[in-house]
Amino acid sequence: MDETTRMLDLLNEVFPDITTMPPLEARAVVDARVRTPANLDAVASAEDHVLGGPGATVRIRVYRPHEPRPVPATVYLHGGGFLHGSIESHDGFCREWARGTGSVVVSVDMRLAPEHTAPAPADDVLTAIDTVTAWGLDEGRGIVVAGDSSGGNLAAVVAIALRDRGDSPLVGQVLAYPFLDPTTSRASYTTRAEGYFVTARQLRYYWSTYLGADPAEVASDWRIAPALAATHEGLPPAIVITAGLDPLTDEGAAYAQTLVAAGVPVVHRHYPDQFHGFLTIPGYGPGIAASGILWSDFARTFRTAPTLEEVAR
Repeated sequence: MDETTRMLDLLNEVFPDITTMPPLEARAVVDARVRTPANLDAVASAEDHVLGGPGATVRIRVYRPHEPRPVPATVYLHGGGFLHGSIESHDGFCREWARGTGSVVVSVDMRLAPEHTAPAPADDVLTAIDTVTAWGLDEGRGIVVAGDSSGGNLAAVVAIALRDRGDSPLVGQVLAYPFLDPTTSRASYTTRAEGYFVTARQLRYYWSTYLGADPAEVASDWRIAPALAATHEGLPPAIVITAGLDPLTDEGAAYAQTLVAAGVPVVHRHYPDQFHGFLTIPGYGPGIAASGILWSDFARTFRTAPTLEEVAR
């Protein structure tokens, strides 16, 4: 039995069926599983801040690498179906991101459903990105917005919103198995519906909780389904990661193609024998290997020119 099969067997056995629970109970059950990561020393520092946003305060955690490199800062958005997840749930992965890329990483605690529906979480991300820019954490190199699952949705949404605003500091976006299509109608929702950790039923539960309505009634809003934006031209280069055993694999691949068709440079990494969430599981060999590829892709895709200060020196 290979490592992926063993991990899937374990996850299928121990992860609770949250679709049988009210949303707030489901959140409490999942978040109770979060443990302190074993890699606290992967970064030089990690500091929490509370920002004032237009709709609510926003908590962020700023990770500074031991060996910073001349790369953009990263604003990271956790997954969790818009229902659960937090800075704590992705603390270990953000530490590895800072170590692997040499980037300052800013993790965002977005507001969650059902208390806050779209576009509240995206507004929180915009507040965080504006703050990173104002504080100069990117050192003039720009910002990469990144996220997994529902965080990948928010990364795609804010990339469009900032382009449309006309003063985008983004130089890149990273979308890891993004959660993009509330219609849940693509083929992989059927072919990968059960047996691969995250189920099609669970994803539909997330959508109904986040939208507070029948998805069909709101599916035309690009702030929910970013593929529906009027145009994707002018968006920053993207790294898109998909997993073949994931109900979301088809919509992630389709969005990568949408970006390519709009002239956006895209690196699409597809892992046919992996499942939703594989990248952020601590100690999981295939996820560690894929992370190493991601760090290399980050360096190649988002390399930046020297800042004016560096040129002057």
